[in-house]
Amino acid sequence: MALPNVPNDASVAEILSEASKLKVKKDKVEFLSQYKNREDMEHIIKGAYHPAIEWLVPDGPLPEGVEFSDVPAIDLADDRLIRAFRQFRYLVKGGPDTPQSKREDIYLNILRAVHESEAKLLMSIVGKKLPYKGMTRALMLEVFPDWLPISNKQTPAE
Repeated sequence: MALPNVPNDASVAEILSEASKLKVKKDKVEFLSQYKNREDMEHIIKGAYHPAIEWLVPDGPLPEGVEFSDVPAIDLADDRLIRAFRQFRYLVKGGPDTPQSKREDIYLNILRAVHESEAKLLMSIVGKKLPYKGMTRALMLEVFPDWLPISNKQTPAE
């Protein structure tokens, strides 16, 4: 089967969505392997599956009154995860010392600014999963072995 043809600046949401449509694991591995040098992809995969990454923002639905961006395409949104991932450091344990209210403001501002598909991806990784069929931790470990530990258990600091 021919691998999907996505633009060079495709969002991680678009890449994972296309990968989830592939039926054969070998094709998924080959397709996703093209993105080993994408820093935003690394942060998304680690955010979802690395046991040492602990999100400090609420998991679950958007608060009442907060809505997703209604732009029709990812590249029309006010921001994209390809840029916004740099703010993840404020949202995880071990990042800069930030008041919780400021941390949640940053998170909600990202969710409002990016396309709905990227916002839903971010909300899923905060819940430590990817919202795409077949995009499992085992597959990501095979494709990106340098990004994840073999064990999903958090080991105590030495």
